[in-house]
Amino acid sequence: MITTFVAWVACLGFIALLLYHLRLRSSIARLGERFRSPDDQRTKAEPERRILTPSSVQQLTQQINQQLDERIERIALENRQKRLTESILDQFEDGFLIVRDDLRIGFANNSARRTFAHKPDIINLPAIEAFLDHRNIQVMPEALEQQEKRTSTIRMEERVEQKGQQMDRYIMVEAGPLPFPMQGVPGVWVILRDESERHHLEQIRRDFVANASHELRTPLSIITGYLENLIDGDVTDPEMMDRFLAVMNKHAIRLGRIVEDMLTISKLENNSELIRSEPFDLLESASDMVEHLQLLIVERDANVVIDMPEDRSIIGDRYYWDQIFFNLIENSLKQNDQAGFEIEIKLRPDQTNENFILEISDNGVGIPSSDLPHVFKRFYRVEKTHSSKEVKGTGLGLSIVNRAIEAHGGTLTVDSQPGIRTTFQITLPKPASQAE
Repeated sequence: MITTFVAWVACLGFIALLLYHLRLRSSIARLGERFRSPDDQRTKAEPERRILTPSSVQQLTQQINQQLDERIERIALENRQKRLTESILDQFEDGFLIVRDDLRIGFANNSARRTFAHKPDIINLPAIEAFLDHRNIQVMPEALEQQEKRTSTIRMEERVEQKGQQMDRYIMVEAGPLPFPMQGVPGVWVILRDESERHHLEQIRRDFVANASHELRTPLSIITGYLENLIDGDVTDPEMMDRFLAVMNKHAIRLGRIVEDMLTISKLENNSELIRSEPFDLLESASDMVEHLQLLIVERDANVVIDMPEDRSIIGDRYYWDQIFFNLIENSLKQNDQAGFEIEIKLRPDQTNENFILEISDNGVGIPSSDLPHVFKRFYRVEKTHSSKEVKGTGLGLSIVNRAIEAHGGTLTVDSQPGIRTTFQITLPKPASQAE
């Protein structure tokens, strides 16, 4: 009896051990299935029908480790690709967004984040809260619904400042459907482009054409009208004929100045073709232009004083510096005709000794504060009560001066106390050999 009982107990123990091994094998197999793709039929097993052995455990462990390594490598690759894509998009000057179908922002590059600097974090923010204008987001649902690219340019309420000038702000919003869902959610890509400067330049060109046409038409009309009178024989008095010819000559000279200044402005628009980098003496340039304007200086009974140190050589284009001195000195002379008028041209280093400060000042009538922001605009004139016999300037002189100084890497400002002093100040980098 005892022997039989022991045999039964041993038999039951063996069966229990067998069942435990089968259950462990089945659990490990199911765990392995979790790390395999659902369509991988090669590695499917039927653990219930086989006995767990050390070799099968080792094989299963290898399969699990292989699946884990592949999953980790795939995730790492996806992360690298994501970082690469984001770093490329961050280099764009234009803003780039991904907006989900619920019109919440899912991604924004650095430029877009700067555009919406008023919001600390725009990710998952409704687009309307970022744009603050429903007109800017209209293209997004349209692109999503129609599955095609949509574009809109909006004139914003706020204005922007560039190079000291206030201009209207225009934003171009372009949206198109994503070629594939982002995290399983459909959406649109959005490009934001600041078109303010382009619109500003287009307006400048339109104004330039309109103003140039007006400026050219006036002397041409006068010359044409006087010529018709002379050709038709309406004028027979020699004195009258001489006066007609003098007026025609005066306006022909004005016409030539306008054309010449317009060509200079056109050349100055392209920096790469503009500047010759050659050393020259600023004193020579200023002195030559004073001599060139000597007749007008004597006529105005004016006095021009030049104060420059020995260290006055710069690198640049002498032709355009002649233009700078000529226009600034002539502008002062034409705007003033009172006795005791004086122009001072002074050059000095700044406090850092890295820049030259060139000041051209006069003690004449000055410029009203309302005109100061506009004096460098093309064809802008500060109207004064001058003799009607005088031919007006072209209105391009100060614009040429400003553009030429910018092309040399300098800046130009003007300050005026009417009746006391008007100063045009030019800040210009010193040549490397002179800067300390």
